[in-house]
Amino acid sequence: MPLTPESSKPLSGLILAASPAMLDPNFNQSLVYVAEHNAKGALGLIMNRPLGRKLGEVARSPDLPAAVLELPVFLGGPVQRTGLLFAIFRRGATDEEVRCELNPDPLALAELPEGKDCWVRAILGYAGWGGGQLEGELQQNAWTICPPHTVLLDESCAPNLWRVFISDDQRWRRLLPLLPQDPELN
Repeated sequence: MPLTPESSKPLSGLILAASPAMLDPNFNQSLVYVAEHNAKGALGLIMNRPLGRKLGEVARSPDLPAAVLELPVFLGGPVQRTGLLFAIFRRGATDEEVRCELNPDPLALAELPEGKDCWVRAILGYAGWGGGQLEGELQQNAWTICPPHTVLLDESCAPNLWRVFISDDQRWRRLLPLLPQDPELN
């Protein structure tokens, strides 16, 4: 269910699925959550590149609370890959509404309850576009605009989701609520 870009409407809160023809290794088969988008440019976070490590394994700082050390770490994009961002994702009224808040304060993150409607991620780097750059890439069909889905926040599913997001067949979105919460109970 790709969306069509409207030149006057920001893409914040939507997903950019890289075109199958995308050759840039930074974005090949990537799903980018657009956290900010305005006339000055856009900032996005690659959602389907978990590093398979926890924050405590990649960052050593006595200032980080113990709860934050267990956060999964994702590669967010090619810009400032050594820079660490913290992102809070919240479910909206449905699974297809996902809001993101970038939070630089790791102490505040320790208080958040991670669960069904709130996810916290440690992200190395980000994707960035200057004013008009993303719009130009959209005109070149480098990206497909898709609605988000909370399944992107399931660390075990994220690496395999590009194919289903890029597909014209979006029946999976209707089937997800019917799946058991705990597959082990199947």
